[in-house]
Amino acid sequence: MVDSASLTDTAYPRIVKRFAAVTALALAALIAAPTAASAHSDVISTVPEDGAILSEAPTELVFTFSEPLLPDFVRFIATDPAGTTEDLIVTGVDGSVATVSWPAGAGPGTWDVQYRVVSQDGHPVNGGIVFTYGADPSPTPEPTVEPTSSTPTPSPEPTSSSAAQPTPSASASSPAMDAVASTSSNGGWIIAGIAVAVLAVIAVAGVILRSRSS
Repeated sequence: MVDSASLTDTAYPRIVKRFAAVTALALAALIAAPTAASAHSDVISTVPEDGAILSEAPTELVFTFSEPLLPDFVRFIATDPAGTTEDLIVTGVDGSVATVSWPAGAGPGTWDVQYRVVSQDGHPVNGGIVFTYGADPSPTPEPTVEPTSSTPTPSPEPTSSSAAQPTPSASASSPAMDAVASTSSNGGWIIAGIAVAVLAVIAVAGVILRSRSS
C-alpha cells in the first residue's frame, strides 16, 4: 500500500513549480501589454519630401505611415504663402498610405501642409511638411566690368621753362651791368694815373726851370 503522506510530499513541489511558471508568464504578459499599446503610427515618407523645391506644382501628395490608418480620421490642411488655410481633399486611404489631391489653382510659393491622422490603435498623430514650387530664386547679378580704353591717357605737359625759372629781381645785377661797372672802374684808375703822371711832369718841369733861372 502506498502511503498518502508520501504522495502529498511528492506532488506538492510540482504544483508549486507550475504555479510559479504560470505566474511568471502572466507578469510578462502584463509588462508587454502597455508596450504594445503604446506603439502608434509615424510618417515614414512623403511625396514631395519635406523641404523640397519643385519646378512646378504637384498634382497630388502621398503620405506613408508606419501603421494602418482609420480612413474616417484623416485630415490635411494647407497654408498658402499669404497665410490662408484650406482643407485638402483626401482621395484615398490604403492601409498606411494616404493620398491627397492638390488644388489646381494653388499659386506658386512656399506651402505648409499639416496632417492629423488616427491609426487603427486609436492613437492620433500630428505633423507636417513644407515645400516650394514655381518660385525661381533671384539670379545672382554678375559683376559689371568696365571696358578699359585703348587710348593711352596723355601725361601732363611740362610747364614752360621760362615760367619755372625765377625772374631775376631788380636788385640782382646782370652780366652787362657788371661789365659796365668793371669798365668804369678801370677807366677811373687810368684817368687817375694820367693825372698823377701829368702832375709829376709839371713838378719836374718847374724844378728844372727854377734851377736854370738861379
